[in-house]
Amino acid sequence: MSLVKVSQARGRVPVTIFHLQGRVNLGNTSELERAAKDAYAIGMRDLVIDLSEAPSLTSAGIRAVMIVHKLLSGENAKSSRHLKLVSPTEYVRNVLEIAGLLDYLEVYKTLEEAISSF
Repeated sequence: MSLVKVSQARGRVPVTIFHLQGRVNLGNTSELERAAKDAYAIGMRDLVIDLSEAPSLTSAGIRAVMIVHKLLSGENAKSSRHLKLVSPTEYVRNVLEIAGLLDYLEVYKTLEEAISSF
């Protein structure tokens, strides 16, 4: 099964949504990174990562999220305005908090809230 299912939404701006399907670990993070780079190459600038179907996130998954964040932030590495996270499980949210990602990434409860935040 593929890790990343991609969809599009239209809020105030076009938004790409990566729906992560399954555990995010060393064995599949390259797919997330590749999907982000490919989407960026064809014009994607605002991304929501839907974590509702991702029961766990390893350190490799954290690294992949950071790579996507850096890709979308460009020179302003502390800016999170182009990447939002939505619906992490309690476990994944705790992992993100321990890793320090919640200090600069916005997390929303619903996909609609995340899309309208752009």
